[in-house]
Amino acid sequence: MTMATVKQEQYLTSVIDATTSDSNEIRLSPGSNDFDLFTINLENHNGGVHRYQTTGLTILYEAVGTTKTKINGQAFTISAGNIILLQKKSEYEVERQGKKDLLVKIELSQRLSEQFTLKKKQHFSEQEKAVIDHISKLMTTNRLLNLNYSAMSRSAQIMKKIIDEYLNQDLFVENMVLAELSILFVAALRNKDFEKAPTAAPKFAQTALEQYIDENFADVTLNEAAKHFGLNPNYFSTLVKQKTGKSFVEHVDERRMQEARNLLARPDISVKEIITRVGYNGKSFFYKKFGEYYHETPVQMRAELFRQANINLK
Repeated sequence: MTMATVKQEQYLTSVIDATTSDSNEIRLSPGSNDFDLFTINLENHNGGVHRYQTTGLTILYEAVGTTKTKINGQAFTISAGNIILLQKKSEYEVERQGKKDLLVKIELSQRLSEQFTLKKKQHFSEQEKAVIDHISKLMTTNRLLNLNYSAMSRSAQIMKKIIDEYLNQDLFVENMVLAELSILFVAALRNKDFEKAPTAAPKFAQTALEQYIDENFADVTLNEAAKHFGLNPNYFSTLVKQKTGKSFVEHVDERRMQEARNLLARPDISVKEIITRVGYNGKSFFYKKFGEYYHETPVQMRAELFRQANINLK
């Protein structure tokens, strides 16, 4: 049974119907044993919620029907022709599928993923580089690109060709696949289809918040931080409090106080300069925050730090 004689959707459906496995996904075997650019799995119709974490750059493609999913915590309905590109270590759930729905999942190898990270920009114009930078930022922030194509779109037809190449044993299959994938992604860049599609908020992680504050504590604002994580400021503020038990401002103040203590141990920096370095505008407000956090004044702490380090400025 080949793709030349059987319509692709019918073949994929027959694979699902014929499976006796209760696993959540069905691996399709490539036509060539030497093919190693990516693997293709079909979502099985065995019921229940299927949960995954991607191990590489992954393409979700709805060949037929509609599939309800949750990606990085946000609900998505994937319709026929839709293509979603997921970052490595993205978490997603397949919540509901009908008997006629076909969700195809293509996981790129490390070798192929590196070719589509959009970092090699030396042959692009400045305008093209700007578009690539924008889409790279979207991918980093949202951990996905949602290409909202229709089943009759050119990109959906390209996906069918890619699947055909994978399943058949034609010559130069790797060259054809690389060419088709390039056309798929360049078409998205040219048409900016990723801007029309809804984006998912990244899954919030306290470690990511701490790293961001550590790098920006001197001048960070709630709005800037929320934008960095792709979230509404009010929602971001609530989420930080729920997940960490402390407000965003408390996190920033804590990091500023830690930096102030480190700087107080240095005799070459005045208290006035420390206040500016850690991000406060006035001496009285800094002293108030410092007292609340350390229960002593900066001058008292500095004297003790100097004593411990055997520093005598007299």
